Amino acid sequence: MTASMTLAQIYSDMYKDAHGFRPRIDWRNMTEAELEAACDALQPEIEKSIEEERAAQDEAAKRFEARITQTIATGAGDRETAIRWIDQAEGADGDREYLCYLCGLRYGYFN
Repeated sequence: MTASMTLAQIYSDMYKDAHGFRPRIDWRNMTEAELEAACDALQPEIEKSIEEERAAQDEAAKRFEARITQTIATGAGDRETAIRWIDQAEGADGDREYLCYLCGLRYGYFN
């Protein structure tokens, strides 16, 4: 594998991290320096994407905690029962990481 191919793969991965999909780019006509510059240019976009995702997860956690409180108030009795009821309502089938995905929470939220 050539250095250009490796850089092109790195660029593709970074682009996907920043934008959620892979780029359509003909990297075969790009120099290594151009690919490196393209990778460097993506770094701020990746950082912004990470910040936005964290903010969205923080908001999702606030909504989820409010949902737990409401579920307890409507009869669940305690936090664990409320989470179990929410899990059932969301169709996560006891998979807490899938529940994180469904509710927009950070993975490992329940640990």
